[in-house]
Formats: sequence, structure tokens, C-alpha cells
Amino acid sequence: MTRNLLLILVLSFFMACVAPPDPGGAPLSDNVIDWRDEVIYQIMTDRFADGDASNNYRTNLRDPSAYHGGDWRGIMDRLPYLEELGVTALWISPTVKNVEEDAGFSSYHGYWAQDFGRPNPHFGDLSSLREMVDEAHARGFKVILDVVTNHVGQAFYYDINKNGQPDEFMLGQGGKIVPIGESDEKSDLIRIQEWDPDFDIHGIQAWTSLGPSGEAPAVFLRYPEINRMPPQPALFSKDYAYNRKGRVNVWSNPDVCGCDSWGCGWDDPCRRQQEVLGDFPGGLKDLATTRPDVRNALFDVFARWIEVGDFDAFRIDTLKHVEHEFFEDFCPRIREYAHKWGKSNFFMFGEAFDGDDNLLGSYTQGEGVDSLFYFSQYYTVFRGAMLGDGGKTCEIERLHCRRLGCAEDPCGEGQQFPALYSDQGKARGVTGEDGAALSPRQLVVNFISNHDVGRFLFFMPAEWSQREKRQLLHLALSYLLTVDGIPCLYYGVEQEFEGGNDPANRETLWDSMYYQRQVWEDGHWQQKPRIYDLTGDGSDDTLWLPFDTGNPTFRHIARLIALRKEHIALRRGEFKTRWSTLGSGGDDHGIYAFERSHPDQTALVVMNLGAEQESQSAVEGSSMTVGFAPGTELRDLLDPGKTFVVEGSGCVAAADEGCLHISLEPRTLRILVP
Repeated sequence: MTRNLLLILVLSFFMACVAPPDPGGAPLSDNVIDWRDEVIYQIMTDRFADGDASNNYRTNLRDPSAYHGGDWRGIMDRLPYLEELGVTALWISPTVKNVEEDAGFSSYHGYWAQDFGRPNPHFGDLSSLREMVDEAHARGFKVILDVVTNHVGQAFYYDINKNGQPDEFMLGQGGKIVPIGESDEKSDLIRIQEWDPDFDIHGIQAWTSLGPSGEAPAVFLRYPEINRMPPQPALFSKDYAYNRKGRVNVWSNPDVCGCDSWGCGWDDPCRRQQEVLGDFPGGLKDLATTRPDVRNALFDVFARWIEVGDFDAFRIDTLKHVEHEFFEDFCPRIREYAHKWGKSNFFMFGEAFDGDDNLLGSYTQGEGVDSLFYFSQYYTVFRGAMLGDGGKTCEIERLHCRRLGCAEDPCGEGQQFPALYSDQGKARGVTGEDGAALSPRQLVVNFISNHDVGRFLFFMPAEWSQREKRQLLHLALSYLLTVDGIPCLYYGVEQEFEGGNDPANRETLWDSMYYQRQVWEDGHWQQKPRIYDLTGDGSDDTLWLPFDTGNPTFRHIARLIALRKEHIALRRGEFKTRWSTLGSGGDDHGIYAFERSHPDQTALVVMNLGAEQESQSAVEGSSMTVGFAPGTELRDLLDPGKTFVVEGSGCVAAADEGCLHISLEPRTLRILVP
């Protein structure tokens, strides 16, 4: 080894372990005016861009379960690409050091924490992280850190048979594990997996040939070659820092909670007990977040990451797997810390992977997270209405009623809809440009796809042409970037990636393999380079390359973001449904319309979700009421040559309103402004 190479290795080691300045230094940057102005771009760091080959160890570009080499340097190198797209906030993967691998899968995603205080060396060192964040800030981007407060990686096993090693074995012939004091006449043969045993509210029990043997020890292992070491900080290497109740299994086996085969209700006590106290499937060990010392440790490490990285927000993973009370403690302390360091608008939004607004809304109450991912909209609108036949768009209106509240059922079934999301901002929480507190209702984070669900294109029928698929994708993107809340784009949507569920939805953005498509040619399937129409002459003749900025979807997103930036109503306007349908097949089949109203501007968005017929915003002689005075001429921002005049009759309108009769082709959308 040469002297220079040795010096480089030594310097690299110390840079990776460098301690940031102690508190009391210069304030951090304060970059946010109003979070409703932002467009978030989710980056899976390992799959976005490879800017530093020196950290490419244990990588395999052809293995979807392995590290591929993306890093913080790569993100920095591609900031011009993101500027051209127009996004304004970058959500990056967790930065902490992970268990390297488990069961043949690597931790490229960043969610298997081992040491909360050190950076993931696959992504770079603290210097490269801060350089990336500083450069992003210099270019006007905000940077959002993904954090996990629920669990650590696969750090220990439950020694159920007390033989001092992790086993998988069969137990039966009267040996079924049951709590002490209870009886079970069955002699079922069951499989015991000591890395990831099924949930037991009493705690995972040890069992020997003689019967119950008390609580199973949690045995931490030391496999330095894959960094399966006791978690840090030191508290997390103690068994009492974990709930130790085993893996959540109610989702796949609802009868363990006495529920029907379709599953338990969102508020079923047994289900919620499992979700909050159980290990996340895959052996991710659940932290005992009710303990004050665990809460303090989590606050300490993530407050430190704000200071080290100058981050502007936290995206909080596995929100629904942590008790509400934790966030009532964690979030106010983080806000206070961020304010101390000069960040007056630090944003915290959580991921509760659930479509039930009752559960989602419960996490918006009190002083916890500022908001969360709008999963109910994902299921209702993107996976439901847009991939359906366009009938009964009142279900979309109902969705917004559950968030905002409605006195009457828009589907005409007689019920009221009390608002399930809080309308109160948090103390020292997110504010608008005028300094007024913004509520969770205003800050829902909207998305079409992310790293946990298949991409939108994946769910479209295989027999559709690429142009048909693109038309629906563009409709979905147009809705995403005009509806109220904060839009979030998943990396690769601008390149029309179409991977299915994990890991297929975690494509490598720089890999030419993902810029090809399978085509049926000469009697068999072949991989062919993707091409597109660059000039708009109807001919696909331009080769699609990695980080392509000329393709139709990149251009469509860039245009929508530009329009959003130009029109304040599309960013900060209040939301109101103006038209929805009660069924299918009528003249208004597939029509859904909403208004965004701001004191300085109003915009009307009208779309036709139907796949076959031209539809109109009128039925039985009655047209749509709009928030524009009669005589107002409206133009379509997406097609400026199209104009429409607001009428003075034909609908039930108040003094400051008018009537609008507009027709739309299938799967199209118009953004109308005066």
C-alpha cells in the first residue's frame, strides 16, 4: 500500500467519525416562507445518482436487493437536473448507519438503524452530507431528513429454546406455547422463528421440553462483517429499551384478534396494541417509546442531526406504530430545538400507512406532527377513481369532507361528515408567510406513489398503449399539483418508471436498463430502447436517456410546477368542491371539479375521469356554480387558446357567483383562471 493511499484511508476514517461543532455556534439557515409553496421530491439516496465511486462496496447493480452506489455526492451533482424539473424540497433517505444486511437483503433503503449517531458510509461522510445540503440551500432547495423513531434493524433474537443461538424449529405434540395459567387442548405443530416470532402481548416466552420457561432472553449479536452489532446509543443495546413482544401478525391473520377475514377495524384495541407494541415484520425491533429514557435518547440523536445537517424538516417513518403520546413529547421538543438554532418553520410530517381517515386524523390532533401523508387520498383517488371507470366522483368529495368536514353527504346518503383532521396549528409550528399558524388540514402531503407502493403506471392494464398510460399519468400529476396540500413526487416518475411493489419500485435512475421496454417482436419478447416524441410531430424518434429532460412527462411536470409557482391560488388557495357525480353514465359522467380560492386569485380545476365519453359540468339543465361573477372570461392554463365565459343563469348561484357549462374529453383536465 502506498503512503498516499494510506493517508487517504486514514483521513476518510476520521472524516466519517468527525464530531460536529458543539451547540452555541452560528445559527442554522432558515429557508422556508410557506410550506404550501413547496413541491417535494422523494429521493431514495442509493438509487438516485452515484457521485463517489470510493464508497461503492458491497454494491451490485443487477441485484435489486443490494446497494447500487447512490450517495450524497450524486444528489449534489444532479441538483441542476432537479432545478430544471422545478421541485423545491428534497426528501432524502435516512442518513444513519445501518445493519448491512439481513436474510439476503441489504439496507440500501436506510431503515435498519444500528448507530443513530453515525452516517451511513455507503452514502458518504458528514462532510459530503453537509456539502450537499449547503449546495442545495444555495440553489433554493429545502432538505427533508427521513427519520425512524419506531424501531432499529435486526439487532437481536429471542432465545426461545435457551440454547444460545438463533434457531428456526418446529414445536408441537402438546408443546404449543401458551401463556402461563392458560390451557390449550390443541397439539398443533407450529414453526418458531427466533429472529421474528409472532406477537405475544405477554412478551415472547421461552419454552423448553419441560414447558414454559419465563421470558425469552433478547440476545444481541456481534457480527461486525455485516455491522450486526448492538445498536447505539448505548441505551439501545439494553433489552429493556424494547417492547419485546414479537412480530405484528394481525394484518395477515386477523383471527388472532377475533376479527373477520377482511381485517380488524382501525380502532380495534387488539390490532392497535399489536401495531404500537409489536416488532415490524422482518425482525425490526420495536423501541419502548413509552420509556422516558428512550424518548430522551431519540430526541437527542435527531436534534443533533438537525444541527449537523441543517435540515429543514423531518419525514417520520412508521407513525402509526408509535403511541400518540410519544409525538406529544418528541415534536414540541424538536420544534423548540429548531427555533433555538434559528429554524422558525421546521416541518414534521409522518407516514401512517393506512387508508382510514379516522386513524390518520387521530395523529393530527394535539401538539404532535404537523401533518402526514394523505394515504386515504392515494387509495380513493389514485388507486380508485383514476384507475376506475369514472363513476360516482362524489367519493372524492367525501374524501375531502372527512378531512375538512361537511354538513351533508355529497353522495346523498344522509350522513354528516365531521372533520377528522385538526384545524389547529401547533405551538411554534408551521406558519404561512403572514406568520399565521397552518393546520394539519392545510398541510397534508399528497402523493401518487412512493417507495412502499407500486408505481402508478404499474397498476394500469397491460393492454393499454404507452400513450394511453401517459394520458392517465398526466391527469394524475395535474390533479396532484393543483389540489390543496403539499405535492410529493417520487423520483423516477418524471422518467415514466413503472416498477411494481418493493423492490421493483426502487429503480436505479442512472441505469440504462430502466430506459428500455419489453416489446413483442419477431415472435418473442425483446428489450428495446425507449424512444419518445420530442418535437410533437407524432413520431417517436428520440432516444430516451438517463436523466432525460426532454421526454413528455418531465416536460409536463416542469410545466405544472411552473404554473403552480406563478399562481398563488394553486399553492395557498382554500379548497372547495364545485361538482361531483352521484353515479355513472349521465351527461356528467366522470366530472369532478374544485376551486382554489385565495384573496389575490381564484382558480377552478375541472377534470373528466371517464375513459370513454365526453362529459359536461351540467345535468338535467343545471350547470356548475363557480366563484366567478357572470361575464368573467376564463382561460385554460394548460391550453391558453381555450376560453370560457361565466353565465348569469343556469345554476343556483349567490351574488358573487356565476354558472359554467364546460365539456371535457375523456381523461383530461383544465385549470381555469380569469
